[in-house]
Amino acid sequence: MNPPSLPTDIQTAVTEERLRLLSLGFYISGAIGAVLVSFLLIHLAMFAGFSFMPASAWGNGKGHPDVPPVMLFRIVAAVLGGIILVGWTLGGLTAYAGRCIARRENRTFILIMSAINCIWIPYGTLLGVAAFSFLSTPAAKDAFKAIRPSSSE
Repeated sequence: MNPPSLPTDIQTAVTEERLRLLSLGFYISGAIGAVLVSFLLIHLAMFAGFSFMPASAWGNGKGHPDVPPVMLFRIVAAVLGGIILVGWTLGGLTAYAGRCIARRENRTFILIMSAINCIWIPYGTLLGVAAFSFLSTPAAKDAFKAIRPSSSE
């Protein structure tokens, strides 16, 4: 049994509201991701600081020979720096996908970011599945085509 179809103006209003909420979800997800990965800055500073401590600071004042390897701290600091940069990049791209939804452009980019966000369980998965399910509807495709008629999506 098919649900009754809505009048065109109501269907357009519902589509616009869903796109607005989806855009807001992408903005919030991007901001949360960038803020949460920023907590690793504390660990980055710690490991970078440990790597520059003199060998005498590790001992008990009697020339203790068990000094941890300096390169270990620097490698961990570099890995943490890479994780932070990737997290900030994904947060920024997720927020940009929200902007693309608001401007009704780059539908393919939005779908790619939805797929990437599915990794972050549970909120990212919910956001990605909602984006896939809604952006594949004819009403959403028409909303994107209405703004950018030359788009091939």
